[in-house]
Amino acid sequence: MNSFEATAHVVTQLEDKGVPYMLVGALSSNAYGIPRATKDADIVVSFDSIGVVEFAKSLGSGFELDRQMRMETITNSIRNIITYKPTNFDIELFRLSHDEHHKERFDRRKRRWLDEIKREACLPSAEDVVIQKLRWKRRKDLDDAENILAVRAKQLDWDYLTHWTKIHGTNDLLNQLRDECPNLDSLDEE
Repeated sequence: MNSFEATAHVVTQLEDKGVPYMLVGALSSNAYGIPRATKDADIVVSFDSIGVVEFAKSLGSGFELDRQMRMETITNSIRNIITYKPTNFDIELFRLSHDEHHKERFDRRKRRWLDEIKREACLPSAEDVVIQKLRWKRRKDLDDAENILAVRAKQLDWDYLTHWTKIHGTNDLLNQLRDECPNLDSLDEE
């Protein structure tokens, strides 16, 4: 099993156990923009009926749970890392937080086919990927957001994007990225 097959296995186990989830990070931006390589897989989960330790055990012997919980500072989400040992690939499980946008993007998730993992999986909407990437403000995240804007500009809900980026203080950044995308000029003319 390679790293993407390991990710698909985790998604299958989440679905089999009835754990609500969505793939985020590079896998979600790849689905809507220009694909890039990734060193890990990020999944937001809502564990209710099963705990992370029990879930990790259900994955099999090739998977190892780091029991040390970490805090993601932007949405105050707790995360655990499961490593697929044969490839040393990390699958980060972020607990659904109480952050308002975090909850809304989870409620808006959709099923889409992902070429990397060769199956359907739950993903945030393209707009929600852009909003979250703008919140992170790391160069790779801004590149991901710009790629999604370049590929999907005419299909995006710009009112929704503007609403959340104003709340998060990233609306100027959204407008800057929009201005940098050469094929977005026609949006103002429509």
